[in-house]
Amino acid sequence: MILLNVLFAMMFAHANDLCERRFVLAFMDNEPSYFIENGVKKGHSYVLMTEVVKQLECRETEIPGSYAANKEKLLKNRVDIMGLAIRDAEMDKVAEFIPAYRVPRMLIVDKKVFNPAYKIDDYLKSSKIVFSTLIGAGFFMSDQERELLFKQKRLFEVPGPADIFANLIKGRTQATFSTPLFTHYYLSRKGQDHNFVILPDPNQAQDLGIYVSKARVTEKERNKIKDIIKRMKSDGSLARSAKDYVREEDLKYYKD
Repeated sequence: MILLNVLFAMMFAHANDLCERRFVLAFMDNEPSYFIENGVKKGHSYVLMTEVVKQLECRETEIPGSYAANKEKLLKNRVDIMGLAIRDAEMDKVAEFIPAYRVPRMLIVDKKVFNPAYKIDDYLKSSKIVFSTLIGAGFFMSDQERELLFKQKRLFEVPGPADIFANLIKGRTQATFSTPLFTHYYLSRKGQDHNFVILPDPNQAQDLGIYVSKARVTEKERNKIKDIIKRMKSDGSLARSAKDYVREEDLKYYKD
Protein backbone atom coordinates (compact mmCIF):
# COMPACT_ATOMS: atom_id res chain seq x y z
CA MET A 1 0.00 0.00 0.00
CA ILE A 2 2.82 2.39 0.87
CA LEU A 3 4.49 1.61 -2.46
CA LEU A 4 1.27 2.29 -4.35
CA ASN A 5 0.86 5.61 -2.57
CA VAL A 6 4.42 6.61 -3.48
CA LEU A 7 3.90 5.66 -7.12
CA PHE A 8 0.62 7.57 -7.25
CA ALA A 9 2.25 10.64 -5.72
CA MET A 10 5.07 10.50 -8.29
CA MET A 11 2.60 10.19 -11.16
CA PHE A 12 0.56 13.10 -9.83
CA ALA A 13 3.65 15.28 -9.44
CA HIS A 14 4.77 14.47 -13.00
CA ALA A 15 1.32 15.32 -14.33
CA ASN A 16 1.49 18.68 -12.63
CA ASP A 17 4.86 19.36 -14.28
CA LEU A 18 3.41 18.92 -17.77
CA CYS A 19 2.32 22.07 -19.56
CA GLU A 20 -1.45 22.16 -19.92
CA ARG A 21 -1.67 25.33 -21.99
CA ARG A 22 -1.80 25.69 -25.76
CA PHE A 23 0.44 28.31 -27.35
CA VAL A 24 -0.92 30.19 -30.35
CA LEU A 25 1.87 30.47 -32.94
CA ALA A 26 1.90 32.94 -35.84
CA PHE A 27 4.39 32.53 -38.66
CA MET A 28 4.55 33.49 -42.31
CA ASP A 29 2.62 31.23 -44.65
CA ASN A 30 5.22 31.65 -47.39
CA GLU A 31 8.11 29.39 -48.27
CA PRO A 32 10.64 28.91 -46.78
CA SER A 33 9.04 29.95 -43.48
CA TYR A 34 6.26 27.39 -43.77
CA PHE A 35 5.03 24.97 -46.42
CA ILE A 36 3.62 21.48 -46.80
CA GLU A 37 5.54 18.95 -48.88
CA ASN A 38 4.15 15.48 -49.50
CA GLY A 39 1.76 15.96 -46.61
CA VAL A 40 4.55 16.95 -44.19
CA LYS A 41 4.72 20.40 -42.61
CA LYS A 42 8.09 22.05 -43.15
CA GLY A 43 9.74 25.46 -43.12
CA HIS A 44 12.35 27.24 -41.06
CA SER A 45 10.00 29.30 -38.87
CA TYR A 46 7.65 26.36 -38.41
CA VAL A 47 10.43 23.96 -37.40
CA LEU A 48 11.99 26.39 -34.93
CA MET A 49 8.80 27.55 -33.23
CA THR A 50 7.22 24.12 -32.87
CA GLU A 51 10.49 22.81 -31.43
CA VAL A 52 10.40 25.54 -28.77
CA VAL A 53 6.85 24.57 -27.79
CA LYS A 54 7.82 20.90 -27.81
CA GLN A 55 10.62 21.59 -25.35
CA LEU A 56 8.13 23.47 -23.17
CA GLU A 57 6.15 20.20 -23.25
CA CYS A 58 3.13 22.18 -24.38
CA ARG A 59 0.78 22.05 -27.34
CA GLU A 60 0.29 24.64 -30.05
CA THR A 61 -2.29 26.14 -32.35
CA GLU A 62 -0.73 27.18 -35.65
CA ILE A 63 -1.89 30.33 -37.46
CA PRO A 64 0.10 30.84 -40.68
CA GLY A 65 -0.41 34.22 -42.33
CA SER A 66 1.26 37.17 -44.00
CA TYR A 67 3.85 39.18 -42.08
CA ALA A 68 1.48 42.15 -41.87
CA ALA A 69 -1.40 39.98 -40.60
CA ASN A 70 0.80 38.26 -38.02
CA LYS A 71 2.10 41.59 -36.78
CA GLU A 72 -1.45 42.89 -36.40
CA LYS A 73 -2.46 39.81 -34.42
CA LEU A 74 0.50 40.26 -32.10
CA LEU A 75 -0.27 43.95 -31.57
CA LYS A 76 -3.89 43.07 -30.70
CA ASN A 77 -2.82 40.29 -28.29
CA ARG A 78 -4.33 37.49 -30.38
CA VAL A 79 -1.22 35.29 -30.54
CA ASP A 80 1.37 34.12 -28.03
CA ILE A 81 4.46 33.80 -30.22
CA MET A 82 5.20 35.36 -33.60
CA GLY A 83 8.26 34.71 -35.75
CA LEU A 84 10.64 34.64 -37.27
CA ALA A 85 10.87 38.41 -37.23
CA ILE A 86 13.31 41.29 -37.07
CA ARG A 87 13.22 43.96 -34.36
CA ASP A 88 10.21 46.22 -34.70
CA ALA A 89 9.48 49.30 -32.55
CA GLU A 90 5.72 48.70 -32.56
CA MET A 91 5.98 45.05 -31.60
CA ASP A 92 8.51 45.89 -28.89
CA LYS A 93 5.70 47.68 -27.03
CA VAL A 94 3.55 44.58 -26.64
CA ALA A 95 5.98 41.67 -26.85
CA GLU A 96 9.47 40.62 -25.84
CA PHE A 97 11.93 39.97 -28.64
CA ILE A 98 14.08 36.87 -28.17
CA PRO A 99 16.89 36.75 -30.77
CA ALA A 100 17.77 33.40 -32.30
CA TYR A 101 20.19 34.28 -35.11
CA ARG A 102 22.26 37.23 -36.26
CA VAL A 103 22.74 37.22 -40.02
CA PRO A 104 24.03 39.79 -42.51
CA ARG A 105 21.52 41.27 -44.87
CA MET A 106 22.28 40.93 -48.56
CA LEU A 107 21.59 43.37 -51.36
CA ILE A 108 20.43 41.48 -54.42
CA VAL A 109 20.89 43.44 -57.64
CA ASP A 110 19.94 42.56 -61.19
CA LYS A 111 23.12 42.19 -63.27
CA LYS A 112 21.65 44.55 -65.86
CA VAL A 113 21.97 47.48 -63.45
CA PHE A 114 24.98 46.28 -61.48
CA ASN A 115 27.82 48.78 -61.21
CA PRO A 116 31.06 47.49 -59.61
CA ALA A 117 31.90 51.03 -58.48
CA TYR A 118 28.65 51.34 -56.54
CA LYS A 119 28.31 50.89 -52.83
CA ILE A 120 25.00 49.89 -51.28
CA ASP A 121 24.03 53.52 -50.64
CA ASP A 122 24.55 54.28 -54.33
CA TYR A 123 21.95 51.69 -55.30
CA LEU A 124 19.53 53.13 -52.78
CA LYS A 125 20.00 56.62 -54.24
CA SER A 126 19.90 55.64 -57.91
CA SER A 127 16.70 56.86 -59.57
CA LYS A 128 16.86 53.96 -62.05
CA ILE A 129 16.58 51.20 -59.47
CA VAL A 130 13.24 50.07 -58.03
CA PHE A 131 13.27 48.00 -54.84
CA SER A 132 10.76 45.40 -53.71
CA THR A 133 9.71 44.84 -50.10
CA LEU A 134 6.95 43.37 -47.96
CA ILE A 135 3.74 45.20 -47.15
CA GLY A 136 3.96 46.40 -43.56
CA ALA A 137 7.60 45.43 -43.10
CA GLY A 138 10.97 46.69 -44.19
CA PHE A 139 12.18 43.20 -45.15
CA PHE A 140 15.67 43.95 -43.81
CA MET A 141 15.38 47.60 -44.76
CA SER A 142 15.77 50.48 -42.30
CA ASP A 143 12.99 53.03 -41.78
CA GLN A 144 15.16 55.72 -43.37
CA GLU A 145 15.84 53.60 -46.46
CA ARG A 146 12.19 52.70 -46.77
CA GLU A 147 11.12 56.34 -46.46
CA LEU A 148 13.62 57.45 -49.12
CA LEU A 149 12.43 54.85 -51.63
CA PHE A 150 8.77 55.50 -50.85
CA LYS A 151 9.09 59.25 -51.41
CA GLN A 152 10.84 58.66 -54.74
CA LYS A 153 8.20 56.11 -55.77
CA ARG A 154 10.84 53.41 -56.11
CA LEU A 155 9.34 50.97 -53.62
CA PHE A 156 7.20 48.07 -54.80
CA GLU A 157 5.32 46.53 -51.85
CA VAL A 158 4.04 42.94 -52.08
CA PRO A 159 2.44 40.39 -49.70
CA GLY A 160 5.20 37.79 -49.43
CA PRO A 161 8.83 36.86 -50.19
CA ALA A 162 7.80 34.79 -53.21
CA ASP A 163 6.33 37.94 -54.76
CA ILE A 164 9.51 39.90 -54.06
CA PHE A 165 11.69 37.43 -55.93
CA ALA A 166 9.14 36.87 -58.69
CA ASN A 167 9.28 40.61 -59.42
CA LEU A 168 13.08 40.48 -59.49
CA ILE A 169 13.22 37.50 -61.82
CA LYS A 170 10.62 39.04 -64.17
CA GLY A 171 12.47 42.37 -64.21
CA ARG A 172 9.69 44.42 -62.63
CA THR A 173 12.10 45.48 -59.90
CA GLN A 174 15.89 45.60 -59.89
CA ALA A 175 16.89 45.11 -56.26
CA THR A 176 15.88 43.96 -52.81
CA PHE A 177 17.41 43.26 -49.44
CA SER A 178 17.41 39.68 -48.23
CA THR A 179 19.17 37.17 -45.97
CA PRO A 180 20.88 33.83 -46.69
CA LEU A 181 17.60 32.02 -46.00
CA PHE A 182 15.52 33.77 -48.66
CA THR A 183 18.42 34.15 -51.08
CA HIS A 184 19.00 30.40 -51.11
CA TYR A 185 15.36 29.43 -51.35
CA TYR A 186 14.28 31.77 -54.11
CA LEU A 187 17.50 32.17 -56.13
CA SER A 188 20.17 29.54 -55.49
CA ARG A 189 17.77 26.62 -55.24
CA LYS A 190 16.15 27.62 -58.53
CA GLY A 191 19.42 28.25 -60.36
CA GLN A 192 18.84 31.99 -60.68
CA ASP A 193 22.11 33.13 -59.06
CA HIS A 194 23.76 33.84 -62.39
CA ASN A 195 21.27 36.62 -63.19
CA PHE A 196 21.98 38.60 -60.04
CA VAL A 197 24.82 39.98 -57.95
CA ILE A 198 24.59 39.27 -54.23
CA LEU A 199 26.34 41.84 -52.05
CA PRO A 200 26.69 41.04 -48.34
CA ASP A 201 26.25 44.05 -46.10
CA PRO A 202 28.35 43.29 -42.98
CA ASN A 203 27.53 46.68 -41.49
CA GLN A 204 23.83 45.81 -41.39
CA ALA A 205 23.55 42.47 -39.62
CA GLN A 206 20.02 41.59 -38.57
CA ASP A 207 18.79 39.87 -35.44
CA LEU A 208 16.17 37.28 -36.36
CA GLY A 209 14.07 35.91 -33.57
CA ILE A 210 10.65 35.43 -32.07
CA TYR A 211 8.29 37.88 -30.40
CA VAL A 212 6.56 36.60 -27.25
CA SER A 213 3.44 38.44 -26.09
CA LYS A 214 3.80 40.21 -22.75
CA ALA A 215 0.04 40.17 -22.17
CA ARG A 216 -0.55 36.49 -22.96
CA VAL A 217 2.70 34.87 -21.83
CA THR A 218 3.94 35.21 -18.27
CA GLU A 219 7.44 36.39 -17.44
CA LYS A 220 8.21 32.92 -16.08
CA GLU A 221 7.16 31.33 -19.38
CA ARG A 222 9.14 33.89 -21.37
CA ASN A 223 12.24 33.10 -19.32
CA LYS A 224 11.74 29.40 -20.07
CA ILE A 225 11.61 30.20 -23.78
CA LYS A 226 14.82 32.23 -23.49
CA ASP A 227 16.51 29.28 -21.79
CA ILE A 228 15.34 26.94 -24.55
CA ILE A 229 16.73 29.21 -27.29
CA LYS A 230 20.02 29.49 -25.39
CA ARG A 231 20.20 25.71 -25.02
CA MET A 232 19.39 25.18 -28.70
CA LYS A 233 22.26 27.51 -29.61
CA SER A 234 24.65 25.56 -27.40
CA ASP A 235 23.71 22.07 -28.56
CA GLY A 236 23.61 23.00 -32.25
CA SER A 237 19.92 22.28 -32.78
CA LEU A 238 19.27 25.93 -33.66
CA ALA A 239 21.72 25.70 -36.55
CA ARG A 240 20.34 22.30 -37.58
CA SER A 241 16.86 23.82 -37.89
CA ALA A 242 18.27 26.06 -40.66
CA LYS A 243 20.46 23.54 -42.51
CA ASP A 244 17.81 22.56 -45.05
CA TYR A 245 17.05 26.17 -45.88
CA VAL A 246 20.40 27.89 -46.48
CA ARG A 247 23.50 27.24 -48.56
CA GLU A 248 26.20 25.29 -46.75
CA GLU A 249 28.60 28.24 -46.91
CA ASP A 250 26.01 30.47 -45.20
CA LEU A 251 25.26 28.04 -42.37
CA LYS A 252 27.99 29.69 -40.29
CA TYR A 253 25.72 32.68 -39.74
CA TYR A 254 23.18 30.45 -38.01
CA LYS A 255 25.67 28.85 -35.63
CA ASP A 256 26.70 31.96 -33.69
